[in-house]
This record gives sequence, C-alpha cells and structure tokens, in this order.
Amino acid sequence: MTDGRASIELDINVEMPQHMKADGAAPNGVRRTETATVVLGPSYPWSSPEFYLRHDFPRDLPHLQPAPPDAPPRPCLIDGNQRDYFIQFGLVEAGVFHLVHQLVLWLQRAAEGTLIDREQGWEPALRRDLSHLLVIDAEACRAMVDRQGGHRVLKARFYRSGPDDARLSSGAAALLQVGTDIVPLKRGDKDLLTSRREEDGALGSTVCCVIWPDKLPSGAPFVCERYMPETVTTLGALRQRADELGCGRALDAFLGSLERCYDGYVLSPPVPIAIVLCARRPFHMIDSPSDIELLPYIVELRAGPERASLFAAGDDEPVAPAMQLDIASPALLHRVSGAPGTGPVAMVGCGSVGSKMAMHLARSGVHIPVVSDSDILLPHNMARHALARPALSLSKSAELARELAHLGQSPQVHDNDLVADLTTREGRRAVLPKDAAFAVNTTASVGVREALSSLPPKDVKPRLAEAALFGRGHGAFLFVEGAAHNPTLCDLVAELYATAGSDRLRRLLFDRAHGLTEIQIGQGCGSLTMPMTDMRLSAMTAGLTEALLDEMQREQGDGRIIVGATAEHAPDTSWSRQTARPFEVIPIEAVEGWTLRISQRVLDQIRAEMGRCPEVETGGVMIGTCSARLKAITVVDLLPAPPDSIRSAGRFTLGTSGLKKAIKARHRTSGGTLFDVGTWHSHLADQGPSPLDRQTARELAAERPPPSVLLIATPGRLYALMHTSAVP
Repeated sequence: MTDGRASIELDINVEMPQHMKADGAAPNGVRRTETATVVLGPSYPWSSPEFYLRHDFPRDLPHLQPAPPDAPPRPCLIDGNQRDYFIQFGLVEAGVFHLVHQLVLWLQRAAEGTLIDREQGWEPALRRDLSHLLVIDAEACRAMVDRQGGHRVLKARFYRSGPDDARLSSGAAALLQVGTDIVPLKRGDKDLLTSRREEDGALGSTVCCVIWPDKLPSGAPFVCERYMPETVTTLGALRQRADELGCGRALDAFLGSLERCYDGYVLSPPVPIAIVLCARRPFHMIDSPSDIELLPYIVELRAGPERASLFAAGDDEPVAPAMQLDIASPALLHRVSGAPGTGPVAMVGCGSVGSKMAMHLARSGVHIPVVSDSDILLPHNMARHALARPALSLSKSAELARELAHLGQSPQVHDNDLVADLTTREGRRAVLPKDAAFAVNTTASVGVREALSSLPPKDVKPRLAEAALFGRGHGAFLFVEGAAHNPTLCDLVAELYATAGSDRLRRLLFDRAHGLTEIQIGQGCGSLTMPMTDMRLSAMTAGLTEALLDEMQREQGDGRIIVGATAEHAPDTSWSRQTARPFEVIPIEAVEGWTLRISQRVLDQIRAEMGRCPEVETGGVMIGTCSARLKAITVVDLLPAPPDSIRSAGRFTLGTSGLKKAIKARHRTSGGTLFDVGTWHSHLADQGPSPLDRQTARELAAERPPPSVLLIATPGRLYALMHTSAVP
C-alpha cells in the first residue's frame, strides 16, 4: 500500500458446527475460511492495526462499524478503545496476537449467530467512530413511541464546522443538541431554522424529527427482527431504511411538511436537521428495559433562491449517520454513576459544603427540587465553592441552580431569609417541599438548625439531615434525624458533644479557633477565618455525601450521627456511626410550653442507678443544653451524686463535696458546650412531685443559674418541674 501504510492478509479457519463445516459456510454466509486484511498505519506501533473483512462479507450482523456499501466491512473487536487495548501490551507482538485472537472469536460467534446475547439485550448499531453527533434525551424519545406510528418535531441547536460548500460526507461535521420543546411546522416560521456564519463554522437553530413505526394491518406492533448494517449515505437510502423499519409513511409526512412550510424560503449557509428513526426490536436493548433502538441521521437543507427542493440533490442528497449521545439528565447520571436510587433531596444552604454536596448528588442522578440560600456568591468563596463565577454574581442558590441545569436539574430557588421563612407555612413549603425525601441543612447556622428542630412533625414531610465541617476541615459530621422528628438535629448535636470519645475528635470539635462550637464551613460562618484547601473540603464533603446516600437506603427509624476525622498529620480519614434512639420528651410542670428532652442513653443510666439502689432514693446531676427559642432543656449526660449525698427510702439529698469542680470539669471537656441543667432523683413508687420536691425546685432556682430543672424518676413514669424563676 502507499502513503506509509502496509497490509497483511490472514486466512482464518473459523470454528463452526460440523454440519456448517460440511457446507463450507454458516447459514448467514460466514465461510469456513475467512480472509481478513490487516492494515498497519504510518504511526504504527503507536496506533492499532485495523482489521477489514472481504467486500462481500455479510453485513447484516452486529458489531460491524458503520461504512458505505463500497467500503470493506470492519468488525468491532474491543468493547472500548482499540488503540488503548493494543498499547496496554508491552510487546507489540503480544498486542497483535490478542487482537487476532479477538478476530478469531468474533468470526466464530458470527458463524454461530451469537454476536447478540438475547439475555444481555439487543446490540445497537455501532456508531462510536462517527464524526456527526446528536445530543438528545433518549428515554424521552422512546416515551413518544406508541402503537399507532407517527412523528414529533423538536427544537434543536446546531454547530456546523467546515466551509459552506463542504458536504457532511466530506469536509463538514455537525453537532446538534436537541431540546424537549415539541413544535409544529408552520409556514413562514423564520425563527425555527436559522444559521449564522462564524469564523470556523456556523451556528443556528434547527429541528429534529423523531419518527416511530406504524402498526401492522393486523393491529400488531411493527417489530424489525433483522439486524441491518449502517450503510445509509443518501436521502433515498434513508427512505428505504425507514420503509424497512415501518417508519416510511411518517418520514414522508415530515419531509413533505418541511417542503411546504419552507417553500420559497432561502437559507444560507446550509442548515443541518436531524432525523431519528425509532426501530422496535424483538427484545430489550442492551442496558435498557426498552425495545426501541434510536437510529439518528443528519441531512442538510440547502435552500438556494433557484431551488426546486429543500434537498438540492433530491434522493441523492448526502445523509450522514450520527452518533447519539444522551443529554445530561438525572436518569443518565444515575445509570452511569452506579449510585443507589434515592428520593429527591432539598438543599438548605448553598455555601461551600452545600454546593459540593449538591453537585455530588446531582452527578449521582439524585433529583434536587429546591436550593435555598440568601447569601451572594463573593470572590473569596471561590477558594472552596463548587462554582467559579465573575465578581458580580447572583445569590449562591441562584448560581447553583444555573449550574445544576447543565446536569438536567431545574430546582426552585429560595433566596429569602431561612430562619424567618421556616416560621411560616408558605416559607416551609418553599424550603421543604413535600416531594423531597430528605432536606440537608449545610448552613452551619445555629438559627437554621433550631428553626428546623422547632417544626412540628406534621409540618415536615422530608426527613431532615445536617452536614458540616470543623477543625480546619479535618473533621466532619452528618446528622440524620429520627422518625417523627425525634431525635431532632439539636438533639443530635448535643448527643455528639456528650459522646465524642477520642482525644483527636474532641480536639477537632472543641478547638477554640476552628472547632464546631466556634465556626463551621458553610453559609453561616466567616469562612475567610478558617484556612482550608479546596482539596480538604472536597474530600470530606464527598465522604459526607456517600454517607447521606447510604442513610437514605435505610428505613426511617432512629437518628444517626456519622462523624469523620483525619488521622494526626495524615490525610487518612476514619468514619464512625452511632445510633441515637428517640429522646424522651417530658412537659415541665408549671412552665408553659417548656419540655425536658432526655437521651435514651441517659435514661438507661438513670434506670441502672435506680436498679443499684432498689430500697432507697438516689439521684445525681444532669448535664446538657438549653434553648429559650425551642423552650427545651436537653439532657445528654449525668454526673454521679457526690460521696456526701444522703440516700434513704423517703428522701435523697444531693451532696456538695467536689460537685462544683466536677461540673466545671465536664463543662471544659465538652469544649464549653454542655452545662449543669438541673438534678434528678428517684421515687420508690409511682408518685409525682411531693411538697418537698417543689421546695427543692424553688431552692434550685435560687441557688443555681438557669435553667434549673428537677427530674423525678419513678418505676413507671418521669416527672419534670422547674420554678418559674428558673426559666431562662
């Protein structure tokens, strides 16, 4: 061969059943001995050898590259890039050997008729190496197909490279992106087909026609069981292919309507249009439950002033098969990512953590119905935000919504004050839509957390979660509230304060400069004051998003606390998970609207202490948090009674020896987050507060800073009381 190429002919003995060998060929025309031509290009061995079969080799087989009838057929030997497959072998001879082995297997399966595995699905016609591209929502196309037959015209945009006089068959290439708007063809609609010449090509608007087969005279659907080679190169050949697929009537109707509507209309430069034939196959497509194969083609309209037709060459007008690419959509991204299927997730907060998590979720195919954040995206946010924007940008929520649109999402934008809007029914509906399975708070705002925690269960349809980073990004948490809004997000953060076990985690949580209680990464922080790279934030938010997807697979029940922390002086991150059972909620006597919320873990400790003292009353000090906005005192830890405490069958007197020191020490070890919130003692019988208990409540209010609640634990009930002067 010339131009630096060389060719080699190989005679290959094809393995086939004995009766086929006796005939000298398989029923489909594959011979007992096949001659293949191997072409070595000028860049060999940096390029892969190419394999061609004889000109009259049967072309109605799968796994043949598209080619015109006058070109030799070329088998597809590798599921992927053949050059990469070839080059992976260190020895060139080994690469050639493995490719020849693939060819031997291909011919054997071709003879046996097993190139298509029915269980795996129908193999679509190969279009991988084509230069013309059609980006369209494949599932939306398939959804149009009915038993009656017909067509729909969709709006599209195009880019065409090459000079105007170049043809799609040589010198020009077209890329069409198809939208979802179905449009009628109307005479004189000049905006539907437009073209504007650019320096290196042309841009404009165009149409794509999706066509599906008519039903048979019997009323049964038209099914094409024959595998046909992709040899369409002209409009006449396209009409013939449409007839073979049962789409001929609809194609003629579309082309006729196009001619009538644009009679006398001049188009310069040429405008490419797309035609998608929907072939109904005898079984489902590979990697799809649908039996509809999409066969896209591009043909150009050259509407000159003296033309007789939109198609200047008539049935000889060049037509180019195109490679179909799926438009970015949640369904496509879910399929490609392999992520588990989940319900929609509303994003509450679109700062650095929220934007990263939203993009991770969207790229996993998770539907995001609403994004909420009132802050403006500022230049310093670009250090860690998922988006890159000019200095003058919109709100973080609006900008995030624009970015998510590229992934097939169309979230509503809520950019009002979250704390204020969560107090109103209309505002809650905007932030927490009823169709969302989860709502994730990433604002790092105590106000937002409390506003979410204050909502009655009947007003919250999605399950609430919260994610944040702390300790310069070396720590992260995810809270997932329990069923019926119990435990709440506020309960879970208090539980984390109380149960942080390792020294490393406590240092990260309670770092005075960058710990959880001082500053977090999100909307509600001064993020300029926490040095952290985008890499560190991205690594932790990826882990948080994976944890969220995992939690969404679980049945709604107990609350969950997931915490990640890096190793000392190393990027390795370990994640721990703990379950938080529903908190016990006890109305506080004499103080309207206030409740005492006690962790079940703490109640277990109280019951255990009562079990150790079955004949006498016992007690201790309760440690926790208090919120005047929630009107709630939350208990997540206990201090044992001092050694000078007095226990008897009718009374418990809390001692004082070392008590103040113990309370201060517990406050310090919690990073200043947990306080002495009152005392508890037991009764041996199921009786409520005695006059002595009420006197004790008054004394607590006088002696201790608010809140000062008194809990009475009986064998069967819990009572809480607090003197009105102890209300914060």
